[in-house]
Amino acid sequence: MNYNFTKQIAKGLAVTAWIVSMSVFPALASSHAEAPLISMDRYADNTDVYAFRSIASGRTGFVTLLANFIPFQDPSGGPQFYRFDDTVLYEIHIDNTGDGLPDISYQFRFTTSTVNSNTILGHTAITLGNPMSDGVVSTTRDIDYNMPQTYSITRVNSTNGNPVSSTVMLPSGSIRTPPSNVGPRVTPNYPALADQETHTITPSGFRTFAGQRDEGFLVDVGAAFDLLNFRSLNSTCGGVSTTDGFNVNSIAIEVPIQELTRDGQPVANSLAANAVIGVYSTASRQSTQVIAADGSRSNSGPFIQVSRLGNPLINEVIIPLGLKDAFNSIRPSVDGTIPAVVNAVLDPELAKLLVAVGAVPSTPPPPRNDIAQITVLGIPVNGVTGPNYTTVIQGNDGVPHEEIRLNMGITPTPYGSASFSRLGLLGGDVAGYPNGRRVEDDVTDISLRVVAGGTPFTPSYNVAPNNTLGDGVSGNDVSIDPITGVPMAGGTDYLQRFPYLAPAQQGNQPRRSNLRPCSVGPAKK
Repeated sequence: MNYNFTKQIAKGLAVTAWIVSMSVFPALASSHAEAPLISMDRYADNTDVYAFRSIASGRTGFVTLLANFIPFQDPSGGPQFYRFDDTVLYEIHIDNTGDGLPDISYQFRFTTSTVNSNTILGHTAITLGNPMSDGVVSTTRDIDYNMPQTYSITRVNSTNGNPVSSTVMLPSGSIRTPPSNVGPRVTPNYPALADQETHTITPSGFRTFAGQRDEGFLVDVGAAFDLLNFRSLNSTCGGVSTTDGFNVNSIAIEVPIQELTRDGQPVANSLAANAVIGVYSTASRQSTQVIAADGSRSNSGPFIQVSRLGNPLINEVIIPLGLKDAFNSIRPSVDGTIPAVVNAVLDPELAKLLVAVGAVPSTPPPPRNDIAQITVLGIPVNGVTGPNYTTVIQGNDGVPHEEIRLNMGITPTPYGSASFSRLGLLGGDVAGYPNGRRVEDDVTDISLRVVAGGTPFTPSYNVAPNNTLGDGVSGNDVSIDPITGVPMAGGTDYLQRFPYLAPAQQGNQPRRSNLRPCSVGPAKK
């Protein structure tokens, strides 16, 4: 399970100079504002990517792909609230040949219009004197949805990263995003309202949704950047979920498995040559923006990638500060040619910090090939995970590429079943992270344990406290009916159908405390 990165490091010297020189331009810059430039460009900030086999009845032959943007949305943040940026090109990419280049890309472009420009309100409004206007947005075609947004989807097929064909799957203007969840008077039945814009495209059964959802990522951000000052390490109390009470904008698609494979065929089993794909998402802006004297803006020039995300937490806790902006401007194909990126994976600073603050007594010495396999290479068939488990894209070029890798031949695990674990592979659940990423996977706890060596891949360190690390946040704050999506006591944390993330939290509501009570404890299975 050892890999030789010497060639990649040697090849990267010239590329490193190029990357550093490019990092001075504002066009460069992704996940929850972790890189300097993207922290000032929130509408292009890619916060999370999910890739997993669908679990809804009749949909297990599909893969769900989610890409979230615009972090930390206060549900009451009006009057404009939150919509996708019409000037940003949002994309979800699939690498099914293992070269770190996109073989399939789904491109999303958004267009916003205004119904009533004479109101003092914004995103939603009531037109006084119009009997058809009551201020309540009851459908996504309601006149009181004052700034409706439509979008298009184009699938681009590429060879060696170069586009060779494209298909307009959804023409511009044909469907809408739902409005933000403004409040109980304006959007009183929001789950049903949002469901109006979940669409199925025939004949393949491809599904799409784009709009505001509950922020389902679990993390104690405040503790993490207060030098790993996790409450769960010092008491039996749970942690503080920084993302509780916030929303995010999500692009979601559900695609037949055979439409993602390299040969266009179904996957026979987990060891099939077409079983594993790499997934990442990007946001791009045109290279030139002109601001006129009246405040109007125009954009021109080629699209430049400013945000990129594959595996969770890579840019936050692996990539060094001086390369964070530049890292998000490049394709995964370049990753292995940059010595600073390769070294950051093989000898992560976070491992040293965990020891420095007393979270663990020691961590495995570099080179950390276990981390490399999870994040940039894929896990080969081995004696730990068994003969039927791999996340290596067959035919890959052997160079590190940072992508989420999903084995589409592994059967999905039903949420709530005895074999399901929020810890994914570390909890014995082979359908979870790092085999793709489900919305329920607690990637913060998983990642902390991986960096500390608390996994079967480094058995000498797979002991407490290394293999029990966590931030004390192990469940979402929204309890919903798993089918209807309506908030309810005793429900589950997420939807059990497309688009899986819970409906957006409602504005004009008292903010609940996000402090987890001691009775919750540090973790749940």
